[in-house]
Amino acid sequence: MKKLTLFEVMLVFKRYLQSACYKKQTIETKLNEADYFYEYVKEHHSIDDVRDVSEKEIRAYIRYLHNTVSPRTHKPYTLSTISEKTAAVRLLFKSLYVNELIITNPAQDITFTHKDNKGKREVMREEELAQFLDSIDVGEPLGLRDRTMYELMYSSGLRCCEVARLKIGDIDFEKRLILIQKSKFDKDRIVPVSLVAYTFLKQYLNGRTEKEEYVFLGINGKMTANAVGHRFRDLLERYDMKRKNVSAHSVRHSTATHLLEHGAGIRYVQEILGHESIETTVRYTHMLYDSLKRVYKSYHPRENEYFKEVDGDYLKNVEELLAYVKKARLHKRNYRKVIYKNTESG
Repeated sequence: MKKLTLFEVMLVFKRYLQSACYKKQTIETKLNEADYFYEYVKEHHSIDDVRDVSEKEIRAYIRYLHNTVSPRTHKPYTLSTISEKTAAVRLLFKSLYVNELIITNPAQDITFTHKDNKGKREVMREEELAQFLDSIDVGEPLGLRDRTMYELMYSSGLRCCEVARLKIGDIDFEKRLILIQKSKFDKDRIVPVSLVAYTFLKQYLNGRTEKEEYVFLGINGKMTANAVGHRFRDLLERYDMKRKNVSAHSVRHSTATHLLEHGAGIRYVQEILGHESIETTVRYTHMLYDSLKRVYKSYHPRENEYFKEVDGDYLKNVEELLAYVKKARLHKRNYRKVIYKNTESG
């Protein structure tokens, strides 16, 4: 059997990451991590063809990372770094398996996760997202484009790269559907468009009929996924709505969460967002629970902001009030006595 060279492996891995809509910088990082792993198995296990790698070597690699000092920082790798390196290896073998270059995936059962909320994308509340969209002035240059773009993202749960690649010919105006071609993991899907997004889309594309033309255009032509994200952050800052962990991808997260909040089924949301696994969609139920907790705390009489626990200040105020009432009652009784005596003497 012909040896699978490192160049061929990296080419397959890069194409896989590109089809999955990873950013350019992230792709470079993943490729570097894959190369690091390749050098490890070559040096420590005398393997120069990744098809010979088994689960045993991958687990040995993880143990190796736990006991290795970073050549850059000269400190032991953090759990977060080990998790990222392990994730890159999992993606590497998944790309080879999907492209039928290996019969079985040796990394399939490998799990190493380091839970860290740093960088976690937050969901925007319905009223918050509505405020953002309504703040976009369609009368300004690029205003109609921006309003249409983010309305469509919210309507159909689109990724930034899917918005950037959308062509006029991908839109079925009669049925209010759009075709998302070769999205994450090279998959196609059809998603509905809300009436609001549809209305803005018709207005924005007025007079444009070239089916191969990209829908959203910038100053220099077709928009990029990065441009969609950067524009979103700029608008957030302009409207004084910028906060940590909110990005254009938060709009997609919000679509999933809001659909679930309004009773949509998990499978339906999975199809809309184009998730490969139902487990990915299930994660949004945790955001749903956070939303339910927020509502609970806002409206339950023992949880909302109007309820306060009995503390020292509260008791002091009650004692002062009781003293005032007692004094008022005593004063009232004395007043009645005076009136009674005056009446008798009269």
